[in-house]
Amino acid sequence: MIKKISAVVLALVMCVGMFAGCGKKNSEKKDSAKKKSGTTTDAEDTAGPEMPDATAADVPDPSLTIDGSKIDTTDYVMCTIDGFDINFDEFRFYYYYNLDTYTTTYGITADSLKENEETFNTFLSDVILVIEQELVAEKLAKENGIELDDDDQKYINDTIDAAKASYDSEEAYIADLKSAYLTEDLYRKMLERAQIYTKVIETLFEGDGKYATSQEDFKALIQNEDEYAHEIHVMVPFYATAELDDSSAEGYDDLTLSEKITLKSNAYDALDADAKEEAKAAAEEIANEVCEKANNGDDFEGLIAEYGWDIGLEDPSAGYYISKDNLGGYPEELVTEAFGLKVGEVSEEPILNSVYGYFIVKRIEPDMDYVQENIESMIKSYDSTTIQEVFQEQIEAMSVTYCDNWDKITAESVT
Repeated sequence: MIKKISAVVLALVMCVGMFAGCGKKNSEKKDSAKKKSGTTTDAEDTAGPEMPDATAADVPDPSLTIDGSKIDTTDYVMCTIDGFDINFDEFRFYYYYNLDTYTTTYGITADSLKENEETFNTFLSDVILVIEQELVAEKLAKENGIELDDDDQKYINDTIDAAKASYDSEEAYIADLKSAYLTEDLYRKMLERAQIYTKVIETLFEGDGKYATSQEDFKALIQNEDEYAHEIHVMVPFYATAELDDSSAEGYDDLTLSEKITLKSNAYDALDADAKEEAKAAAEEIANEVCEKANNGDDFEGLIAEYGWDIGLEDPSAGYYISKDNLGGYPEELVTEAFGLKVGEVSEEPILNSVYGYFIVKRIEPDMDYVQENIESMIKSYDSTTIQEVFQEQIEAMSVTYCDNWDKITAESVT
């Protein structure tokens, strides 16, 4: 059962941690945990947090056991991070969120933590890191005088009211909160944190914000060949030459490029290893042919239309604007090639990427009319790196003070 409360909270709140969570510090700790536990799963990090699919009956009542005795957790502060007190209920939520991430990503369960003290200590450090990530927006808000106003509070109240209204009873609402390791107070706090995050981004990282790139500075960056590359390319993927069966081939020419890509990639995925190598060789042959034509002066946009498989270049007139500092998920080989060319130059030979296939790249002049029309979204994309950098700097500067019982916490202490 997908829990209504959990879905609301995780969609609105955890974005803060996800923005800051790209830092090297987090990945290094989790790699360490994976090695220490002996886990060998190749699962990727989850795109966002999802709490265990539990009912209220599955989730034990909150408790903290130290040296075999349960202690009173009412208003109990587990740690203080840069002046923010983290009480037991909040710590517990992130404890179980992080446990779910460990289990999903690495197969490390609660039982695994009980068996390996070193892994558990790494796990605890990660819990603190996740909380630090969540506190960055509040820290920036406090430093820059950003506060929630009456409209924000109304939005939060309306969100809570709407959540309650979706349940048959108050008891069902409370039970679902419990199943998500939440209390009413913590649910409200997280909604407030999510709203603070939104205001921090809008105030500090957009428009005339403290960390935002101005339009004039951005236009200068776009025209600096060392900072931005405007390119178009012919992408010849490995699946381009995969043969379709009769049923898939019927009506193929009338399909959209997206539909063709789906059919071709499915056909390629179904090939055995030898057949895939043959398809790759055939794709390379086509890429060489395209590259030769491009260097002989054939119209490059015409080559994209005839040979290209990049759905983002169905209209090649816009092309791609690649920042040196914010690669935006572009293949490394493509970026290197684009910045290695001068405006007007074309790849001398196809560029191979092990995932996408072959690229033939042409670097072109930036279209400043297009840039002006799309400047707000382009700046937002460019400044995403700045957000990550600022958040990471804030995390690294945070100080943590732990409760007296911290060193006595074991894998059996928190329920």
